[in-house]
Amino acid sequence: MIVWAIARNTAREAIRNKVLYSILFFAFLVVGISAVFGAASIGDELKFIKDFSLLSISLFGVVTTVVLGVNLLHKELGKRTILNILSKPVARWQFVLGKYVGLLCTLALLVGLMAAALSGFLGLLEGRVDWGLALASSAILLELAVVLAVAVFFSCIVVTPTLAGLFTAAVFVAGRSAAHLRYFLEDPSGGFEDVVFSGLYAVLPHLHRFWISDQVVYGRAFSPEYFAYLALYASSYAGALLLLGIFFFSRREFV
Repeated sequence: MIVWAIARNTAREAIRNKVLYSILFFAFLVVGISAVFGAASIGDELKFIKDFSLLSISLFGVVTTVVLGVNLLHKELGKRTILNILSKPVARWQFVLGKYVGLLCTLALLVGLMAAALSGFLGLLEGRVDWGLALASSAILLELAVVLAVAVFFSCIVVTPTLAGLFTAAVFVAGRSAAHLRYFLEDPSGGFEDVVFSGLYAVLPHLHRFWISDQVVYGRAFSPEYFAYLALYASSYAGALLLLGIFFFSRREFV
């Protein structure tokens, strides 16, 4: 299958990327630092380690997503390899979808390695496996799937990776803060700002919903139905963005 062949080649290139290794190294370093400070802190050090480490996994995952996603087409255009690829019986939607799947597999590997290292370390301290960490890491990966779709979308319509990266980072910050827009909508004034806030709340990805680490760290009840909702929301939002990205990419001319 053409899509899978492109995805496999994309994942192989991403794994060989030195930037990815640097990010992974610093991510493991931060997890280790959190363990040291957690052991030296007063109170429940295990909760501190879990909370800080999951936050680190999320942030480093977002950085990796932005770096890899916005360079989706930049390298291909710079090396002129995209012309050779598209000259073959490869549709543009297959190219974009293959790139997305390949990068998503890379992110899954990255998050999985960091989560496994965290679970192994905490397993030695607690003497048991905390399966809640797997749920929190899976939710982080679902969030990254949405952020990656945003990065791919901007990569398809923006020429420079710098602009695509800035737009993606802005959407991530706004998506994490989307819940705060509800405060402006609870007391509508009937003015133009209500239309703007309503539009932003409808269009922005509600990334705050994927942050379930607090529930995991503090042992709160977690509904499997909610996790299924997160998976459905992530796949729907990412799918819609990919369709838009493919639409614009199919009309883009390369010289």
